[in-house]
Amino acid sequence: MKIISKPADIDKTLVKLMRRYTKYHIATAWASMGSNASFELVKNKDRIAQMIVGTHFFQTHPNFIEHFIDSENVKFILKTDGVYHPKVYLFLDDDTNWECLVGSANFTLSALERNHEVVIHFGSEDPGAESTLAELLKTISSYWSEANSMSSTDLDHYKNIWEKNRTKLDSLGSTYGGQQSKESIIKSNLFSLKWQEYYQRISGDSLGSFKGRLDVLRYISEYFSEHQSFSKFSELQRKQVAGVTTDSEVNWKWFGSMIGAGKFKNRINTNNEDISEALEQIPMTGPVSEQDYNRFVDRFKLAFPDGGAGIAIASRLLAMKRPDYFVCLDSQNRAELCKDFGIPANVSFETYWPNIIARILDSVWWSAPAPTDVEERQAWEGRVAMIDAIFYEGSA
Repeated sequence: MKIISKPADIDKTLVKLMRRYTKYHIATAWASMGSNASFELVKNKDRIAQMIVGTHFFQTHPNFIEHFIDSENVKFILKTDGVYHPKVYLFLDDDTNWECLVGSANFTLSALERNHEVVIHFGSEDPGAESTLAELLKTISSYWSEANSMSSTDLDHYKNIWEKNRTKLDSLGSTYGGQQSKESIIKSNLFSLKWQEYYQRISGDSLGSFKGRLDVLRYISEYFSEHQSFSKFSELQRKQVAGVTTDSEVNWKWFGSMIGAGKFKNRINTNNEDISEALEQIPMTGPVSEQDYNRFVDRFKLAFPDGGAGIAIASRLLAMKRPDYFVCLDSQNRAELCKDFGIPANVSFETYWPNIIARILDSVWWSAPAPTDVEERQAWEGRVAMIDAIFYEGSA
């Protein structure tokens, strides 16, 4: 008997045992392709006597099911009274010649490549082998009696649900857009705040900018309500929305000053049609999707055929039209915000939504119901843009 704690060694041992023995009895909570053991299993599919794979929480990858759906000796746990969670890998020729791995490792790429796992490797040479084997076979057979074959229709249904839940499953692992945070989301000073905690942070910022920020959001909300299309704003109003003017007592530089962005300022002054059309892709009310954002980006870039389109100026406009969904990401807040989120600071058009916005939409405070207090309600309606008050580095 021995302990194996390195994922690569577990993978190698599984491959070795598959090649050594003629019959496999396997029970695993989840499975996926990609490991050396998974490819060895495909090659030796005819040696599987019983394999029972769980599907709880849709963690088993459809690519594994596709490889084994036609095997009479592979079944799936579709429903139980509890969570199906075993990890047993039994390989044998007969009752006197067998080996088994039991431990924490599922038959997944993650478990056999990078997770922290431990399994016990034992077999027919260990004390009590006869009764141990009998109990293993009895246990695996009990799982088999609860399992079902999966039809192609079942697989299609499973794929649809798996796809729907994939983003949420990734986010629970701090993975967005295929990129995992450097730190657990628990380490974030922002993600897990309840609304009242978040409200205290934005309303008590060190620069005392809270009421000034609410003024900016209130005026600009009125502009969009009155005119709908950005192209119908007056020149002064467009400059105010874009943050390229210091025309009045209102500090339009809150949420990102764009005064130094020359090409952007030119497009605002000339009422560039592509910028207005880009903003049309973002709905005034209701949910905003990643597809809406991508359409905005595609049109926004057309306004800068000579270069100059950047996430700072684009997110300034987005944050002003839908401050409940977008934050202006610029040089004054980027470093600290990205540090808190555990992501690289080189955010681009392609990574802004998955790395910044998708994380924000999963935060505790974002999902809080609307408050009844008038001022607090206004802050809630601009809650994403108001992140700037927390991470802003600079002076008023």
